[in-house]
Amino acid sequence: MGILTFFNGIFLRLVGLFLAGVLAFSGVRMPCACTSFEAVEPDHLRLNVSVFADVHMQGFFFSSFSLPMRNFRTLRRSLNDVERAAQPVDALVLLGDNTQNGQWLEYVWLFGMLQRYNPAHELFVVLGNHDLNLNGMTARRGIGRHNFFWRSVDNNMRGTEAFYSREINGFPFISIAGEGPDCERYISQAQLDWLDYTIANTPENKPVFVFVHQHVHQYLREDVPFPRAEFFPRAADVRAILEQRDNVFVLNGHWHTIPLSLSTENGVHYINVPGMHSHVPDGDEFDGEGVQIEVYDDRVVMRGRNFVQGQWLEEYFVVDLV
Repeated sequence: MGILTFFNGIFLRLVGLFLAGVLAFSGVRMPCACTSFEAVEPDHLRLNVSVFADVHMQGFFFSSFSLPMRNFRTLRRSLNDVERAAQPVDALVLLGDNTQNGQWLEYVWLFGMLQRYNPAHELFVVLGNHDLNLNGMTARRGIGRHNFFWRSVDNNMRGTEAFYSREINGFPFISIAGEGPDCERYISQAQLDWLDYTIANTPENKPVFVFVHQHVHQYLREDVPFPRAEFFPRAADVRAILEQRDNVFVLNGHWHTIPLSLSTENGVHYINVPGMHSHVPDGDEFDGEGVQIEVYDDRVVMRGRNFVQGQWLEEYFVVDLV
């Protein structure tokens, strides 16, 4: 671990204590009224994952001289719900747009909170367009900032690029992302070659989880006000690589209040995850939505959950493994 990463980790611990004090004195009762939640079949559970998309942690509101309390409360309550899981959560995935503007202070708040409260065994963080392409930052600078803060709270984080992979409980986790010069949309040939190699070398007897903030599939729905066939110009190349492998699950965020949904195209399962931060003014009832993933020997179960309210949503999907 580098000396800067070491001291940044200490700093983030102090920030985490500060945020704990802010929340304690804000009159917010952090524990939700819910009870702990259980897996469908606890005795046969192989992997248990909580996925948050679009946290959109904000910095400091200078116009009102105030802290982003709504963001703090939403994230803290959601983490508290994960902590109450009857079966330990193996990984917490942040599915991009983790910050509002990719600013240094926003990363301080976000990873300070995770340093203090993260209840999962491992953390897996994906880059989104808001983390990269605002405030005039270059792609390389945005990627470096993101990875520096992640590395400060997660000793397993070794990557230096916008894309990386890891095995959790023996299951492959793969992250792909835009990397510049157009941060939101550009995927390099180097990333495609890496993805091809990584997919080809995953265990054939286990599902593979690919995380990308914006969708790479033909996402056309009547309830999307501005439907697009795909966000990335090279999305067809990404799909061609993924389609070489059975049991690939691709999770994306970005759409915020659109419900959890599942579509299967050419054998690949694409899952849209609703946003943790709804971006609806005074729409707290939409905040905290995400998905709980449970992996068994013969199937993958995906259950929509409002982690703030501690309640299961109606969306419930089961995919049998081949």
